[in-house]
Amino acid sequence: MNSNIHPNERQLLVNLLVASGRDPDSFTAVVQPDGLVRVSGPRGTAFYPRDNWFTRFSRHLDKSFFDPTAAPPGPRLERKSGLELLTTPA
Repeated sequence: MNSNIHPNERQLLVNLLVASGRDPDSFTAVVQPDGLVRVSGPRGTAFYPRDNWFTRFSRHLDKSFFDPTAAPPGPRLERKSGLELLTTPA
């Protein structure tokens, strides 16, 4: 089993990240001693079997698994401290 990410795979990874509008420098992909490929991004890490890591990662990237979680739409509520709740007349 090849324990390194092949340069062609690295280039495919860079191309995929650029095409999806993400920063390639914010992701790493390394083969671990157990044979899994660990891919880390700014918002998470995932582990993939060596033989199909790129396909699985690209699906996860497409589903935004590595993207920051957006705030739900709608008005924002202000959080009050406990002291304000105790001293505010009902």
